[in-house]
Amino acid sequence: MIRRLIRPFFAGVVLCIASIPILWSTSLLQETFFRSPADVPGQTAGPLVVPLDGPYVVAVQPGHWKIDELPPEQSRRDRGIGAVYAGVRELDINLAVAEKLTPMLQAEGWEVIVVPATVPPGLRADVFVSIHADWGASTARSGWKLAPPWRPSHAATLLANALKDSFRARGELTEDIGGITVGMRGYFGFASHRYTYASSPYTPAVLIELGFVTNAAERKRMVSQPEYYAEIIRDGIRSHFSRWTRMDVSSLVPKVFEPMVVGSPGAIAYKIPDKAAARVRELPAGTIVRPVDQAPGWYEVSLRSPRVIAWISDDDLAKLN
Repeated sequence: MIRRLIRPFFAGVVLCIASIPILWSTSLLQETFFRSPADVPGQTAGPLVVPLDGPYVVAVQPGHWKIDELPPEQSRRDRGIGAVYAGVRELDINLAVAEKLTPMLQAEGWEVIVVPATVPPGLRADVFVSIHADWGASTARSGWKLAPPWRPSHAATLLANALKDSFRARGELTEDIGGITVGMRGYFGFASHRYTYASSPYTPAVLIELGFVTNAAERKRMVSQPEYYAEIIRDGIRSHFSRWTRMDVSSLVPKVFEPMVVGSPGAIAYKIPDKAAARVRELPAGTIVRPVDQAPGWYEVSLRSPRVIAWISDDDLAKLN
């Protein structure tokens, strides 16, 4: 069944999810998502996380949907409907994919929440995917990409990896390698450390960019085949649930990283965790960095002036005293 959390779609949407009944239910939110910490078997240290019960819960967000209803805490945020090019709107692509995805997830026996731009505070789900399409300055730019939030939980990393595998299994699709942006990692709908209207930090979340609206081939596929992308996402979530169990509550706790310092003689920050990749910046010895994620042998960091995401070999970093 679908969790009834949001009001019916407004009239005039070119591609809408008219078949989804939606209604705001405060009692349901309180019952399902605002659980207080309690003793859970197997938890001996750290935050106490209460696992959800019943069927798996999947939250699906068509990016930019009902963006004009964002709360005052987002008053400075752009109220745009996303990328627009050649008469095609990102919002319509996102809605169409969510419309196709919802019954696919229900058919798996999972409960589905369709979430607007305004995320219910503290939203708990086993999976939260925010669906988007990108815009590029060049019409030649192409590829999908996806990312979990800053300092993701282990479960969020597993979810992201399962979804990446599902996209990569489609050989006809290209990946926008190194295209992950600060905006994706710091997406406001996942940023509970900054905003009230954001998902719980214990909800594994991933933001997906299906492709570029500005690329003719990808634009055509996204408009004409929303079910194609819905199947990819469904398959990725299915794979994730085959490898992960919600009773592994420790996997839901976000990672914590201490500040680190660049050792002598300095370090190179790369676009991806590969020393053959494009270089982002040279960092002198003594530079303090704050990791936001890691991969074997690498730390992902957020650099400023300008703000970019980059990867530094762990051989070039040391703990900060």
